[in-house]
Amino acid sequence: MAHATPPEFLIVDGSREARVLAAALPGAVLVDGVPDPLIARAVIDASHPCERDIHARVAARCAAQGVPLLRYARPGWTAGEGDDWQVVPDGEAARAALDPTWSRVFLCLGRDERAAFTGNEGRHYLVRTRRDDPASEGLVDFTLTAKAGPFTARSEADLMRDHRIDVLITRDAGGEGAYPKIEGARLLGLPVVLIARPSVTCPIARSVEEAREWLVSL
Repeated sequence: MAHATPPEFLIVDGSREARVLAAALPGAVLVDGVPDPLIARAVIDASHPCERDIHARVAARCAAQGVPLLRYARPGWTAGEGDDWQVVPDGEAARAALDPTWSRVFLCLGRDERAAFTGNEGRHYLVRTRRDDPASEGLVDFTLTAKAGPFTARSEADLMRDHRIDVLITRDAGGEGAYPKIEGARLLGLPVVLIARPSVTCPIARSVEEAREWLVSL
């Protein structure tokens, strides 16, 4: 029986950049998760740059099997003139960072991080999520708003003004697609509580060329 040739390396999907990377690097196989055992020369984790659990599982499996791992993620955002940011490590810290006077919160987080805001009776949350996502579980006072864009700085500012938002909470996703809400908050002079990306112990690439150089170095 003939056996398929093992891939040169695997790319863990989960971001727009993952598909671009797979198309640019010959020998890549795009996967939703990491097979066990790993049969590849190396792994590039190109899941969402703010994803914690997937990267932790990928890193643990690569370490256990001695497979080189690279984290590939687009650059994060940088505060500019007029920005009022508090950078925190996780959802719990984001909730703790809320000023008592901020009673209306625009919450742009994944379900796991939203869990930190359950049972908070003193605030109203505008939650950006898919309409079919039961994102509100545990939230006492909330409104859902659609996740589908495209968004602009003006449309995001209008949304926050209409809902009388006091503060934006979001993750450092980086890229242009999610950036308009940052710009909208800036237009309104609103503070932003920004959840930082999880730290990693493996090498990091921010471009296709950096990823290619890492593969060559192996």
